Amino acid sequence: MKQWGAAAAVLALAGCAGLGERPGAPGASALPATCDAAAAQFAVGQSFGPTLERDVRARSGASIVRWLSPGQAVTMEFNPARLNLTLDGRSRITKVACG
Repeated sequence: MKQWGAAAAVLALAGCAGLGERPGAPGASALPATCDAAAAQFAVGQSFGPTLERDVRARSGASIVRWLSPGQAVTMEFNPARLNLTLDGRSRITKVACG
């Protein structure tokens, strides 16, 4: 009887495991491989806001923009499609970098 319970549990958990997606398959996320931080350097010294965020995203080709405030805790994973904007205490951009 215990064997049937264990087998049922294994089958139930196996159903939760994803099969993965092939690159380019329908429904697969298509993030660009890189962003171009040099194209967004124009933003250094400017105040951060929705319009500027849209402009740096468009010029850099990044699919994600992350703004980093002073003292903010951040994850350290590298994402080549992300543009990081480092802000000072007055919400002015001090650094632009990909990752």
